[in-house]
Amino acid sequence: MIRLYIFVIMWKFLKILFTSRSKSKLTFKKKFQHFQGLLASNDEAHKYMSEMAEMLTSGKIFSKAFANNIYGNLLDSAYDIARHLVILSSGKYQQIINRTEEIEEKCQQILSPRILCPEGWDCPDYNCQVCNKVKKIDENIPYYYPIKDVDDVLSLEIGTKMSHLGEISRKLNIPVAEGFCLTVRLFEDIMIDRDLRKRKDEIFYNIDFDDIMQVKKACEEAQELFISTPIHEHIKGIILDAYDKYFGIKNNVLVSVRSSAIGEDSANYSFAGLHFSALNVSRENLVDAVYEVLISKYSPQSVVYRYISGLRDEDMPMSVGCLKMVNAKAAGVIFTTDPVHKKDVLIINAVKGLGTVAVSGRVSPQEFLLDKKNKYKLIGFSPGVQDYMETPKSTDGIEKIKFDVKSSIPMLNENQLLKLAEYSKKIEEHYGCPQDIEWVIDDNDKIFILQTRQLQSTRKKEDILINKEIINIIDKNYKILLNHGDCASTGIASGKVYMVNSIKDINDFPKGGIVVSKKNLPEFTSLIHKASGFITDVGSTTGHLSIIAREQNIPVITNTISGTEILKNGMYVTLFADANKVYDGRVDELIEVSDKMMEKDNLFMKSPLYRLWHGVSKFVFKLNLTNPNSEKFSPEHCMTYHDVIRFAHEVSMKEMFAFYETARVDSGKTYKLKFEVPLNIYVIDLGCGIKNDITGNTMNVDEIISTPFLSLIKGMTTPGIEWGGPLSIDAKGFLNIMMTNLSDPHKAERDIGSRSYALISDNYLNFFSRLGYHFSRLDALASNEVNNNYINFHFRGGAADQVRKERRAKAITQILESLHFNVIHRGDTVISQIRKIHEDDIHRLLQEIGKLMGAVRNTDVTMLTDEHVDVFVQGFLEGDPAPVKRFYNLEKK
Repeated sequence: MIRLYIFVIMWKFLKILFTSRSKSKLTFKKKFQHFQGLLASNDEAHKYMSEMAEMLTSGKIFSKAFANNIYGNLLDSAYDIARHLVILSSGKYQQIINRTEEIEEKCQQILSPRILCPEGWDCPDYNCQVCNKVKKIDENIPYYYPIKDVDDVLSLEIGTKMSHLGEISRKLNIPVAEGFCLTVRLFEDIMIDRDLRKRKDEIFYNIDFDDIMQVKKACEEAQELFISTPIHEHIKGIILDAYDKYFGIKNNVLVSVRSSAIGEDSANYSFAGLHFSALNVSRENLVDAVYEVLISKYSPQSVVYRYISGLRDEDMPMSVGCLKMVNAKAAGVIFTTDPVHKKDVLIINAVKGLGTVAVSGRVSPQEFLLDKKNKYKLIGFSPGVQDYMETPKSTDGIEKIKFDVKSSIPMLNENQLLKLAEYSKKIEEHYGCPQDIEWVIDDNDKIFILQTRQLQSTRKKEDILINKEIINIIDKNYKILLNHGDCASTGIASGKVYMVNSIKDINDFPKGGIVVSKKNLPEFTSLIHKASGFITDVGSTTGHLSIIAREQNIPVITNTISGTEILKNGMYVTLFADANKVYDGRVDELIEVSDKMMEKDNLFMKSPLYRLWHGVSKFVFKLNLTNPNSEKFSPEHCMTYHDVIRFAHEVSMKEMFAFYETARVDSGKTYKLKFEVPLNIYVIDLGCGIKNDITGNTMNVDEIISTPFLSLIKGMTTPGIEWGGPLSIDAKGFLNIMMTNLSDPHKAERDIGSRSYALISDNYLNFFSRLGYHFSRLDALASNEVNNNYINFHFRGGAADQVRKERRAKAITQILESLHFNVIHRGDTVISQIRKIHEDDIHRLLQEIGKLMGAVRNTDVTMLTDEHVDVFVQGFLEGDPAPVKRFYNLEKK
């Protein structure tokens, strides 16, 4: 209603004033509406740019949907701005829409999936416009390969897990189970069938990853979507055809069905234990098993892992390996170095039966330490704790067998240890880095390698900045609750103990808590982004949770035996995993070290998702159009969204007010205001805002009737405000101004004295002011109806570096908040408003804003520290019209 009232006044006035232009295609009312729309979209665009900047600089984890939402809003705002400008200019700047489309296309190329790009997530140039290395999943890729014919060349078609098995079999002559792998082409056929990909994306759009129940619900819906969608006969045929080709229809060979997604088991992302493996599967159940493995990509553990790792679902389609089942007598994991203590030893963990119980963390396996420098001599043995094993049934499935007696007899003899060491050495030398290897021994004592991937280590020891003397002091000053166990992942954490006795307890886990549990369950990975640490009674340092915790720098102590008895729910503790210690309360000396380590190594800012959006940001933030008087200030030279926004805003001001400048001076519709402040203000009367007897094209303050404008002028002319004169500027501030003027030599012409416009009625003010490199817009209504009254005040920009501009914006924010405005502060932008206040309060606040406009002139270059902000705010609120002078005393200290 307020806007309609304003537009009605403007329309009545301008209809009379411009009857000679009645044939114009665009009425002034429409023109002004588009101008207001452009300004509103301009403010929105800057808000979204600030949100994107915060997203990229905070170091906090963000999801694909979160980033897409911000970018989508920014894109919509940019297009709205462009369309408003085209209409406002009667089609003169149609090219601005074309440029916006071209910028969008460049960003879209960066964001497009890079499934089959050999550079993949490590692409050195996310700004490339045309990538000739990217391939599509098409008919050139077969649906399956035999393991004996693959190697790492095919890793983008069958995933690293399967390609590594083929590689070590073909090139190192190391035994692996026979079988075949289904390629990503099969997965792609499934995803495009019945629009499953789009429907799946809609389920995961904008979920809150801190809400475990919400994540679980979305995962259940996604998996149910796949399960409820009938499997196409074409898909069934491919899977069974591959089985029949390599195993035969009548042989009924039982197989293991394992995931091998693109990126899984890669150098930085293991996905350890996050995807389902179906073991001992018959031909009859093979299709269902393959589907079960495929949809495990949408389990809570896998979805959360991708979120914290900055991985997009579309960049990692699934491949599936189907290998002949090995009747395991013993199985386990090999680490070709110690990832925690950095010792040059070979660690072999072993359990009876299938290795699933070892990697799941549900038992403590036997551990063998071999000296790599001394012909792999056995130098350490731990008997472990295993009270059950898993073994294949004679038909489909796995059975669990419990032990009546626990044995400490080693499961592996010397020959078996040396053979495992031999294979490990070959694999490590082949790949040139430490390896995490899964193995199995069958009933005939033959060893097979099931998997190999790069071993993830914890932080380097030099990163732990705590010496023994400090630890001794800490031990004396703080109560030690636990002082034993195995460090599975180094680090420091503090928080409240949260006991997890069942999977259901995961749902209510509080962010920042420390998990305390009897076992090292792989399901814990669904809350690894919320937990600050893990303490378990039983587990494995080579298990899946330990591997992922090391990747994410989350401290873990396992095999404490009595952790769940000593630690109680709700206790606040400090965990120091390197020393296998848990202290009562918060140990600040350790937490300070932890904070420094986190600042030094922000994993998410190295992630593929972050790097993608960092690439996009180069088409968002950079401002190339700095000089409106330059020939290059044109749509053709807009290289970023910021350029589009800046160009449209600058040109819209000229377009909006162009007809005032060309109107006859005796028409009485545009007046240059003569008053003591050196501002080039042009007044436009929307009705009853000025006296009727004005002649000529200038006017004085005493000829103004508009009460809100008079209040603003009163504030601007407060004695003591210095609208001109020198400021105390340090060398850096002087250099900023010099560089700004070098890049924009016309800045001086647009500084004090640049045109400002006041659109006024008796109780309405719309004031646009551009002073040098900062811009302010004021919109106010002061009537006797409290519910209609409001003030909007926006401020943005400056000539100094970004830090100082943000300090000035912070000062303005604090002052406006003290005046009870609602304020949004992002970067150097301040957006404030106040609603439904008395007319007298509107006038009082407009006076304060007038004073503030003068007080903040060029102060950005003088705000050297945050202390300057505090001094300025305090001075202004104490009534000082020139608080910047207080900086002189501050600098003398």
